[in-house]
Amino acid sequence: MAAPVAGCVTVPTLFSSSLHSVVSDLSRNVDQLSRLPPTVKERIMVIMSKRGLLTDDNISKVIHDKVREIDLSECDMTDDGLLVVSLCKQLRKLDLNAAKQNRTSISTVGVQFIARGCPLLHTVYLRRCMNVTDDAIVTLAECCRQLMRLNIGGCNQITDQSLAALGRHCRMLRSVNFSRTNVTDDGVISLVTGCCKQSLMEVHMSHCVHLTDESVEAVMEFCPRVSILLFDGCPCITERSREALEDLKSPDCKMKQEIGRASCRERV
Repeated sequence: MAAPVAGCVTVPTLFSSSLHSVVSDLSRNVDQLSRLPPTVKERIMVIMSKRGLLTDDNISKVIHDKVREIDLSECDMTDDGLLVVSLCKQLRKLDLNAAKQNRTSISTVGVQFIARGCPLLHTVYLRRCMNVTDDAIVTLAECCRQLMRLNIGGCNQITDQSLAALGRHCRMLRSVNFSRTNVTDDGVISLVTGCCKQSLMEVHMSHCVHLTDESVEAVMEFCPRVSILLFDGCPCITERSREALEDLKSPDCKMKQEIGRASCRERV
């Protein structure tokens, strides 16, 4: 097939246009969605997700047990909806980041449904889910041993217990964001001396009021693959840490601090 010509407008296929029409008249069509083939339901689910239309009441109509990724960041979902999602045993990625305001409708119970039902998860985003506690992250760490990316930034009930659990169980963890949480140096040390110390590449711990230079030094000492380390807004971290990072830099070192560029999914 010939490559698209620069400047030409892409015309939607009839099939794609039909799917968008179904979603645009959702109230009329929702009861018929469960009859569709899984591949069609999944495409409709993606459109509904982008429009923020997935809810507890309709997600069972479009979900199926082979779904591997679900983005609910724009959707109004509660723990009841997550119970339905937990039936997707092949799920690899779940995005529950609060897109705008803090999310309070998702709690520890919902995350535990997901953790126990979806053991193959490797990416979980929970940014600013305010009712998620350590119990949720401990369950996630214990049940989802393939976890590679986790964002719990802004979950202000998270403490050292969560980081310790990740350090004990998640040897594949590459990126973790616990910015604006209530962790201390002890939690960071438990994480970076744990089984993920050789896999960690990104650590986001900005605006954590209890962290000191000891946390930065621990990351630098025990995690040789870390290339992004963010700790801006931590009032107890001094210039000593920034100077230590500058001293560490060499032509072969890719360590970034503060201004390290991170995916918007990873930010708080």
